[in-house]
Amino acid sequence: MPIMPPAGNCRIRRVGGLAGVLALACLVLAAVSARAAEEPGRIDPRIVHVVSRLTYGPTPGGLERVAAMGADAFIAAQLAPDNLVDPPVLAEKLAALPTESMDTVRLFREYGPAVAADAKPGPDAMRQVFDRAEVAALEAARARLMRAIWSPRQLYELMVAFWCEHFSLGAQKGLARLWEGSFEREAIRPHALGRFADLLAATARHPAMLIARGNWKNVVHRQGAGPSKDAIDPTYAAMLLAHQTLGPSGPQKPADTLALARILTGWRVGASRGAADSGGFYFDVDLHDPSDKTLLGHPIKGSGLGEGAAALDLLAAHPATARNIARKLAVYFLADDPPAPLVARVAEAFAKSGGDIRETLRALFQSPEFYDPKYMGNRFKPPLRQVVSAVRATGVGPGDTAALAGVLAGLGQPFYAADGPEGYATASGAWLKPDAVVRRVTFAGDLAAGRIPGVKPDKPSAQALAATIGPDVDAHTCGIAEKAGGAVGAAVILAAPESMRY
Repeated sequence: MPIMPPAGNCRIRRVGGLAGVLALACLVLAAVSARAAEEPGRIDPRIVHVVSRLTYGPTPGGLERVAAMGADAFIAAQLAPDNLVDPPVLAEKLAALPTESMDTVRLFREYGPAVAADAKPGPDAMRQVFDRAEVAALEAARARLMRAIWSPRQLYELMVAFWCEHFSLGAQKGLARLWEGSFEREAIRPHALGRFADLLAATARHPAMLIARGNWKNVVHRQGAGPSKDAIDPTYAAMLLAHQTLGPSGPQKPADTLALARILTGWRVGASRGAADSGGFYFDVDLHDPSDKTLLGHPIKGSGLGEGAAALDLLAAHPATARNIARKLAVYFLADDPPAPLVARVAEAFAKSGGDIRETLRALFQSPEFYDPKYMGNRFKPPLRQVVSAVRATGVGPGDTAALAGVLAGLGQPFYAADGPEGYATASGAWLKPDAVVRRVTFAGDLAAGRIPGVKPDKPSAQALAATIGPDVDAHTCGIAEKAGGAVGAAVILAAPESMRY
């Protein structure tokens, strides 16, 4: 179910004459391909490119600040997010979200089914869980948007979004829905720029993933000395191999999927029962297949929970995983069809660094391909990037983002609603649809006119917005915006082709 705003908040709609004016402006401007000639003092295209790819988009004065420090220094700063300080007002806004401070166990205790410990929740109890889960999921979406818009840790926030899709929980209800936010906070954020092996282990053990992808019911019932009764569910094992690690073209065979599923038996959700259990995860040895297994030609000795750790380490270090992650990162940051030599070098950096995500990104950003002019300014923004970049460009201070979550639903990218193994598409071409442009034009008009609750910029001028977005804003765009004036002029800049590309 898509995240929607509370009743009375903004949603995408057509706005009479304004939408018509803006749509016409977009059609006219889309035909203009010439860019302004180089001028003294013009921002270096490399700076514009780095800011557009390593952030959600520039804020007022942002391009000039990065130009002053240099592209290399800016990249180094973004790769060290712990040295960047969030504004205090952002922390205050996040602290006002009750579920933002709750871990997985506390969320269950306060929002889960209110029944006796030994009772099974009935339909009414589960409906209440679904309703409470929507509250928690909306707060998680609001928090993600707040950080994406107002945190200076822009690369980190982009990587959080990347990994949330890579390890997508799919469109869920109930407990998995309730834990969307805690999954991000506990499994994704601590490792977004760390070691891939740690990230993989954290997501695999998290109750949200166990519930969402069905591994909690992947068990073997042993019957004393007699034969066991299998209830093997290979759904998560197949997804882990084909999407989260080795990739769809990896070396895995059906036997490997079954072996991994057996390795991961007995991974359950509930109260801790041993020293290795925590955060709502526990290992049930009585529901685990204790036999020795072979995964990708490597023997995995039957050793209980340790088998899972050994298997995940094996997958994280596999060359196919390096290639899969390297290509996905190159698609995310550079091009829908990145050059094979670049992907190979990024995969090599991943392998040599032991899956260090920060060093893998460094290799990507330092490559000559990253600054190739043919990759600059020609990607169509996904809805999340479009919305966040537009709000950032206005310079509006931190506010409530509930209505923006509803806007994203209207633009086709609602939070936590991608019902596939890999979340929303990473390639920008997947979002280039005619009706999407019309909806974005309407959003631009609503934002410029202050019609989105919680995010109301102080009458941004077209000239200031054009300066913020960068030198690629065409003179024809500026001319139409200045002639329109006021909120309509600002909306023309926010809806222009240059504002929809990065």
